[in-house]
Amino acid sequence: MADRNRDWLRATVAVAVLVVGLVEVRSQIQAVRSHRRLRARVVSEASVRLDHLLPRIRPLLAQGSFESWNEALALATGPLGASEAEIVEADTGRSLLSRPTAIPVVSGPSPAEKALPLRDVETQVAQAGPELRVLSRVPFEWNGRRCVLRLASPAPDLLSDLLERQQLFVAHLLAWSVLALAAVLAVLPRREASPEPESRALDAYEEAMSRLRDQDLARSRAHEVERRRMEEQIQDKEAMARAGELTAGMVHEVRNGLGTIVGYARFLERGSAADGESVGRHIREECETLEAIVRRFMDFVKRETLQVADFDLVRTLSRVAARESRGRAGPEVTLDLPEAIGLLGDEELLERAFENVVRNAREAAGERGSVRLHAEKGDRVVVVTVTDDGPGIPPDRLGELRPFFTTKPGGLGLGLPIAYKIVHLHGGVLTLQAGSPRGLVVQVDLPSRD
Repeated sequence: MADRNRDWLRATVAVAVLVVGLVEVRSQIQAVRSHRRLRARVVSEASVRLDHLLPRIRPLLAQGSFESWNEALALATGPLGASEAEIVEADTGRSLLSRPTAIPVVSGPSPAEKALPLRDVETQVAQAGPELRVLSRVPFEWNGRRCVLRLASPAPDLLSDLLERQQLFVAHLLAWSVLALAAVLAVLPRREASPEPESRALDAYEEAMSRLRDQDLARSRAHEVERRRMEEQIQDKEAMARAGELTAGMVHEVRNGLGTIVGYARFLERGSAADGESVGRHIREECETLEAIVRRFMDFVKRETLQVADFDLVRTLSRVAARESRGRAGPEVTLDLPEAIGLLGDEELLERAFENVVRNAREAAGERGSVRLHAEKGDRVVVVTVTDDGPGIPPDRLGELRPFFTTKPGGLGLGLPIAYKIVHLHGGVLTLQAGSPRGLVVQVDLPSRD
């Protein structure tokens, strides 16, 4: 009877080892598939963004001048969101132009780039040492030589997922080792004289499996906490980067305002009572201007939280045009809108973004100018354009949206950067184009809900 019980226990252990082994194998397969799906999604998103701007980038590359190439790199690192952009010769790998000037990851000529058809575009995930990046290649010809535009961006989600899989693989490898040991112990012939070692081996196996399970749960919790911490750090660093970029401009604006206030205060000290009312009014106006600067600064650097819902974009644009035309001096806004366009996003934030764009256009156009607001729904994208016939922006500054850059006397230069930030939060793109024959065209591309 005791022998039969021991045989039954050995069979049970063998089946348990087999089942646990199959579960471990299935877990590894699922982890690999999950990583492949994440990799495919990252590549797909990068391809969609590149396809959207490719009709504007290819003509600039084909021109072959330094200015056109520099504008193409500005589009790639600006609206497209690439962290590095570089034009190289396909045969030699020699860099012709790059942003930034020193590319972090240097690579020589690639056989794949030499064989890539000129009208094709390749996007893939590449790893150079510890760096994991999304790499896109756009081939073109220049002076009879084959060249390639390389676009690269870090992939923090993929890198974090890869590190987690490597750590989990170590834990799974240890578990497989324990399973193999347990399987060997289960099939070894039992020794009649001493059943105690087998019992101790089973106890050791159960204890090891319990420890592995606890370690796996602890690692999973630690990985989740670390992932959230890294996401929060990235968001905080982005906000700090925006704040640092704005500091110089804000200090300049505030210093000018304080200088004016001090001058008026000194004049008030030695002026007559009749001058006091006028000087006091000027001081109040300067204080209000400083308050507006600080308020717009806070609007730009603060972290927004999207309240996503379905809404009618045409209704929102019509409301913005009516309010701006009624409440401020400037030309009437000509509307060219369809009956309705359904959109999924934060209506309040997008309304604020379009208010800034329309207000800038009306102020640039002046009393005798014209402003046109157009919207249409394309393939998986909604396109909104605001066109004015004002003085426009110098061609070499069209690819930049820098805070405190403005062509208006007394302007703060924060309207378009705030609009750009809101559009970017919705997964959209805001670009500037020269109007014809003059003026500026602001184009906003937002993902369609269909």
